[in-house]
Amino acid sequence: MIAPYFGNSVYVWGSLIGVVLAALSLGYFLGGRISTRWPRPGPFLALVFLTGAAIYPIPHFAGAVLGAIARHDFGPRLNPLLGSAALFFLPSVLAGTISPYAVRLRARTVEGVGGVAGVLYALSTLGSIAGTLLAAFVLISAFGVRAIIQQLGAAEMGLAVVGLVWARRQFAAAGAAAGMAAVLVLAGGTPAPEAGVIYAKDTVYHRITVADEGSFRFLRLDNYWQSARDQTAPLNTIFAYTDYLHLPVLFDPGFQRVLFIGMGGGTAPSRFLHDYPYAAVEVVEIDPAVVATARRFFALPDSSRLRVHVTDGRLWLRRSTKRYDLIILDAYLIDTIPFHLATREFYQEAAAHLKPGGVLASNVIGAVRGPSSRLFRAFYKTLRSVFPSVYAFPVGGGGPDAVRNIILVATAGPPLTRNEVVARAETASTLGGVRIVGFSHEAEDLYDAPIDTDDVPVLTDDFAPTDALIGTLR
Repeated sequence: MIAPYFGNSVYVWGSLIGVVLAALSLGYFLGGRISTRWPRPGPFLALVFLTGAAIYPIPHFAGAVLGAIARHDFGPRLNPLLGSAALFFLPSVLAGTISPYAVRLRARTVEGVGGVAGVLYALSTLGSIAGTLLAAFVLISAFGVRAIIQQLGAAEMGLAVVGLVWARRQFAAAGAAAGMAAVLVLAGGTPAPEAGVIYAKDTVYHRITVADEGSFRFLRLDNYWQSARDQTAPLNTIFAYTDYLHLPVLFDPGFQRVLFIGMGGGTAPSRFLHDYPYAAVEVVEIDPAVVATARRFFALPDSSRLRVHVTDGRLWLRRSTKRYDLIILDAYLIDTIPFHLATREFYQEAAAHLKPGGVLASNVIGAVRGPSSRLFRAFYKTLRSVFPSVYAFPVGGGGPDAVRNIILVATAGPPLTRNEVVARAETASTLGGVRIVGFSHEAEDLYDAPIDTDDVPVLTDDFAPTDALIGTLR
């Protein structure tokens, strides 16, 4: 629920874990105090009901709460912390009261408290393990996050109603609780979909959203618009950076094999398939639901020249013996970077899968200079530690301090001057080697001023603070 607004960074995970642990600690304390004062099933079951009542409507107001926090933008650390606290602190406090209260009700003698506590906490932990594995392996893909949370809340309230009937036949209280639960279910149902959204799905990696705006169709992964397609003119460019992904062709014009790591809607691989009929294109995408979405909504071609592999990009390189002329990395989101695809060790593996004269290109977000440039400069420094020649093409030109897509192109060949790169682009456009209209303008955006990297690290498997560097994109 947090990722669509604030990404999937370590700050999000740290916020969620910290908030829940803090809330549970308070809940354990309060549960122990309350159970000592009112050691009866009625108050205990009331807490069970209140826990469910606090959980059930979370999906109904989560969008408004998280959206408001995102608009105010308190920073990459505070945003998920505030969001996690707003959504999950109170339900977690209430949930924390249950275990110590159950121990108090179950224990008949002081001597038996230890045994009762051991059994109940063992069961609680086993339940947590089962819930974790079921959620990760089955439930999220089968039902989606919103349905799971509402089902959890309804189950809590239902258990409380059953418990009230079972405990001394408290039919009046059970009826009142059932009525309150029904009102809550009716009032806090499934949130209305966003305008224009034609498809939404929670996966184990993303929340996928497909939306139409006129003739344009957009793919969003979490809170980041990843791909776009003009359904009336599929070859039209919607996101400018996809044209810049053809720049590697200038450094290896005779290429035949291309590997894309990261796919989104598949618009870039589809364009390569169309523009270079002599080339074989392979795509590695970790999320099978993204592949299915690209085929269903973005007309990903079914061609013998296009092969899609559903796996992690680095794992694919580690297991594969194939070599490519071009490797194009488009797996980074603006607020989430899989760090293992951004390290020196990864680039070394990629370089080992390039043919002689091969080229690696990567789409990154940042600025080439100024306070928002640290992420880009860390990528640049890391690539320079593996490849002798690295070129930076800020998308759309503009001031060097502006945050935008930047295409990095890395080769083992001798460095080319700006004039040589632009001349190759003009030749490719004239002879039809590249079919992008006005392609020489993309080449002219080459940033050839010195890039200072003294204050940024080389990203390694041991130390890759990508989330901290993302925080500098302000």
